[in-house]
Amino acid sequence: MRSRRPMGALEDQVMEYLWSVAGPATPAEVHEVIAPELAYTTVMTVLTRLYEKGRVTRDRRGRAYAYVAVGSEADHVAEEMTTSLFDAGDRAAALSRFVDSLDSDDATVLRKLLGRSK
Repeated sequence: MRSRRPMGALEDQVMEYLWSVAGPATPAEVHEVIAPELAYTTVMTVLTRLYEKGRVTRDRRGRAYAYVAVGSEADHVAEEMTTSLFDAGDRAAALSRFVDSLDSDDATVLRKLLGRSK
């Protein structure tokens, strides 16, 4: 029996691909690069779901659509971090743990960013 991908893993792979390409990508292109072992319709379904979630836009290209990521990967990660912080019961504790987990390079970047924010 083949192992299954974790929930959301295929969506993440598709988004990573769309962020990495210079322009729109068709389902056929995404299928070929990301998951040729899966059915083409599976990739189409993932792209449709991402469109319905507002994570990609699409334009008709012949009989298919061409998809483009909405925002950058950095935008997406920042949104996830903001959501996680918003959902935290104790925001100060969550921020403290996050800062404690940073390596020295990331901590330096964070200090610089915080210094420019006021």
